[in-house]
Amino acid sequence: MGFLQKDKQKEDDSTDYIAATNTDVNSPLRQIAATKKKRYGAAVDGEFLFKEKDYADLIARECSIVTPNGELKWNATEPQPGKFTFESADAIANFCQKNNIALHGHTLFWHMGNPDWLPYPPTLEMIQRHVTGVMGHYRNSPVLKSWDIANEIIADNENETDDPTYGLRRGVKPELIRDLFKFAASVDPTKKFYLNDYGIEGATWRSSRFLKMVEYLKNSGAKIDGAGIQSHLWFSTAYGFDATGFSSVLKRLNDLGVKPVITELDIIIDTPLPDSIQKLDQMVADGYKRFLDICFAADVDTVITWGITDRHTWIRHPDWMPKKTYRDNPSVWQFLRPLPFDENLQPKLARNAIAQAFMQAP
Repeated sequence: MGFLQKDKQKEDDSTDYIAATNTDVNSPLRQIAATKKKRYGAAVDGEFLFKEKDYADLIARECSIVTPNGELKWNATEPQPGKFTFESADAIANFCQKNNIALHGHTLFWHMGNPDWLPYPPTLEMIQRHVTGVMGHYRNSPVLKSWDIANEIIADNENETDDPTYGLRRGVKPELIRDLFKFAASVDPTKKFYLNDYGIEGATWRSSRFLKMVEYLKNSGAKIDGAGIQSHLWFSTAYGFDATGFSSVLKRLNDLGVKPVITELDIIIDTPLPDSIQKLDQMVADGYKRFLDICFAADVDTVITWGITDRHTWIRHPDWMPKKTYRDNPSVWQFLRPLPFDENLQPKLARNAIAQAFMQAP
């Protein structure tokens, strides 16, 4: 499937930033965000986007940017060595163009989402072929604006790395990531480049290594425009959120000239669980507002939730559902409500909290 012909009005990024008059908390999130020159978006799954009209209509109404869930990962785009396929990703790109939505490319390099034939880490030659094929295909796309060049390269913890300085996953060298970013810039320098990772929303071992890796890339002359902060968050009355540590991470990124971007936001409430769905929804909403207030104070301009409706959240998949809190307690499964809209695509308190955070942003 090819791209639609370019529409000059839709191609202009500024069209989404026209200050909308008469916006209120019930206006579409994309419209509220645009009044502050910001974007709201969500991860989308092509399988549901083209089967469920109500879901597609919700995405079109609320989002000014989307991230394909899996359609741009290596196993989807290069299932056999040197053989590329873009039918599913192109369908999402065409949906975006029809609805004046920007597309964020996710991802060129990851330890998961790979075909069986691909080693981790891939050789530089494999990476160059893949980047040439995938980035080259979208070089002239009117909607694809940015890429997660590398995703989750920091080890899960300090016991799973041989690299105490950068904390990279075993086998991954900082020079390989540097060369990946530099080669990507030789293929298409017109897009924004992100290093994307999780567990960096505070003063943690991972955030320290992530910041060192960002600094290394900057000092190496690599093109790195943004830092993708996934923000799969867990909140609980039993432990607090490290707001001070997170603010320091955002400040350091800004000081380095690397734009912090929220790429995969959702919120789980951990034990002790409240005694009602209503109380849980309020806790989730409070978490969104508190987190986004910190982000917007640091000039974050893009917020992407990992999904938009609880109907299609990855967190409800049995393989990913938090085991101790939820998988071992099926009676509380319904307390997994991490996204702005519920299973019936109705707005929740979380959706209103996101709207209020945008409206109150500097």
